[in-house]
Amino acid sequence: MILTRLVLKGFRSYDSLDLEFGPGINVFLGPNAAGKTNALEAIHYLSLARSFRTDDESVLIKDGGQSAYIHAFFKGEGRRSDVEIELSRNGKKVSVNGKKIRKLSELSKTVNGISFSPSDVPLFMGSPGERRNFLDVSLSKQSDDYFNLMLTANRLLKERNALLKEEHIDKGLLEVLTDQLAEVSIPIISYRRMFITSVNTVLPDLVSALRREKTECSVIYRPFVKDDAQMASRIKKAFADNLESDIRHRVTGTGIHREDISFVLNGKDISCFGSQGENRIAVLALKLCPYYLIEAEDKKPIVALDDVTSELDENKVTGLLELLSGIKQSFITTTELDINGSSVIDVSPNKAIRR
Repeated sequence: MILTRLVLKGFRSYDSLDLEFGPGINVFLGPNAAGKTNALEAIHYLSLARSFRTDDESVLIKDGGQSAYIHAFFKGEGRRSDVEIELSRNGKKVSVNGKKIRKLSELSKTVNGISFSPSDVPLFMGSPGERRNFLDVSLSKQSDDYFNLMLTANRLLKERNALLKEEHIDKGLLEVLTDQLAEVSIPIISYRRMFITSVNTVLPDLVSALRREKTECSVIYRPFVKDDAQMASRIKKAFADNLESDIRHRVTGTGIHREDISFVLNGKDISCFGSQGENRIAVLALKLCPYYLIEAEDKKPIVALDDVTSELDENKVTGLLELLSGIKQSFITTTELDINGSSVIDVSPNKAIRR
């Protein structure tokens, strides 16, 4: 699917913006603080109805305004669609083809997007929660079943933690919630394992292409129990072994919400031994993996990369551009990069005009 037109009103720094796009590489070109990332943020927002920059959505509304509006038009495989999102101080409304959607998960069925920003670079040096979020978002876009499993798991975890905080804990109810949480953990672990296995089929080639040299690498999935034929009994034993600690600390201390992934580059854990540049390449390649794992052309994600070339040497920039040349549609921001064959949008403060 291709984004053909984007209309913004009152979004971030833009009073009004109306741009048309084509396939291939689309470049937002302009000085720092001109609004390039704001436009890219709007494109990313179309996939998840969530910003990659902030959890405070009130800042998406232009100063002095009461609402922001995003309207996007898409075409692909003989069909057209459009997405409208209205943000106000009281919440958001999302419509697809003129019909209001009930669940935001429905949005990713229409628009699939991949994003990268400089804030992603410390992914493997930051908290495990950020890495689990990558797993959950990637898998939820691919599978409604996984999305619903995570909704159930998060609800059960919240209820179990609330019960653990009560002065007098209902042991019978605690056992029921624990059994339910253990049961839903089994398919979640299986989904996560299968996803990481798939990622590792394309990841080494992507990293090698970006580095322009043969590279050995893989992502290691670290489930909270060993993933084997005895996984169900292992999960129950893990909860049982941690029960006294959970009651003492009043929180669930083990489970899928404690799992992690790591990145091994040429035999070394990148979180301990990787340079800033190596971490940038690793995270960028990981973010791009879902594009190559989706076979259906009309479901290939739109790729949005913010300030992606900073801190990359000329060799790696060349590798990146060679990769992007094979991607159906991508958007990048830059202050000076000249890319042959790309569509350029010149950005100045509060304005963006396609050449």
